[in-house]
Amino acid sequence: MKKTRKITEEERDILLHMQLRSKLSLLVLFYIFGLILPFLTCMIITLNFKFFYLFIVALFLLFIIIFLIPKLEKNNYMQPGIEAFESEIVASQSHDLYYYVCEINGLDNVFIDHKYPVNTKLSKGTEVTVIMVEGKKKYKDYILLDKKTKKVLTDYRTRFDIIDC
Repeated sequence: MKKTRKITEEERDILLHMQLRSKLSLLVLFYIFGLILPFLTCMIITLNFKFFYLFIVALFLLFIIIFLIPKLEKNNYMQPGIEAFESEIVASQSHDLYYYVCEINGLDNVFIDHKYPVNTKLSKGTEVTVIMVEGKKKYKDYILLDKKTKKVLTDYRTRFDIIDC
């Protein structure tokens, strides 16, 4: 079993300066707006603004999901108890939704049954530092850093994203 360690100040600095990105892809956001905008259009055409507050609540919830939740997650990076461990890439391949996904070895040297979206295709055996922001059992919240270049590899950008925020 691999040993966990506390993250270094350099790794914490990388986490604090990495780009904020919502875990919702652009396709999901278009779908949400596709549900909200016809509702507003019908209100404008009929001039019946009785349910306008539902539109405002939906926009407010969308604002919270897109902007505030990633900022709150970034505040978690200041906690002193964040742990990390060294691992290696077991497999890396292209994906239908994300550009590339990879699988890593877990703490017990058995690969984790979760595919992590990454921004570049990685070769098998590449050493990474896995930062466990939310704890050992929350596999989807692991952040992967390249051990040599100290770059963040985890990226939720999809093939449907037109812009790079």
